[in-house]
Amino acid sequence: MFSLSLLGLISLAVAQNVTFPPLIPPSVTLLYRADVELGDRFSLGAIPVGQERVVIPIIGGTFKGPKFSGKILNLGADWRLTDVNGIVRPDARYNLLTDDGTYVYIQTEGPTLTDGHSVLRAKFETATNGTYAWLNQVVGVGILTRSGTSRVFIDMWDFRSGGNGTVG
Repeated sequence: MFSLSLLGLISLAVAQNVTFPPLIPPSVTLLYRADVELGDRFSLGAIPVGQERVVIPIIGGTFKGPKFSGKILNLGADWRLTDVNGIVRPDARYNLLTDDGTYVYIQTEGPTLTDGHSVLRAKFETATNGTYAWLNQVVGVGILTRSGTSRVFIDMWDFRSGGNGTVG
């Protein structure tokens, strides 16, 4: 018992003398702005992990950014969850097709804020040997704005350290 207490005190003393590296603030670069068309939604009703799950088909749209642009395919949906605290959490999986013919799979999820916007975390997947392979390493952060029930707008950003690291 004494040795565990002593170990805890030593750990605390060491932790207080930690020298952190210089602070590296993140940087964000616009990936794209998207206009996403939505289909008719339906509810699964009350579910074990939350108050309700609503499925919203993603049926089309467009996206445009400084490095790539194209269309949003009619192939995906948002499996939106209203959690036990009443917070709406988009949970979408869908596909992009760039203007030069490359397919990109995207997953987004995150909470809806009290102002009605949703903050999204995004993960991209595409061919590792293609023009857009750099997307596989992107940490995407987006802001979703609703426009009625038939469309949303998403501003998607590439979030990275403010250091010299580069992805694409």
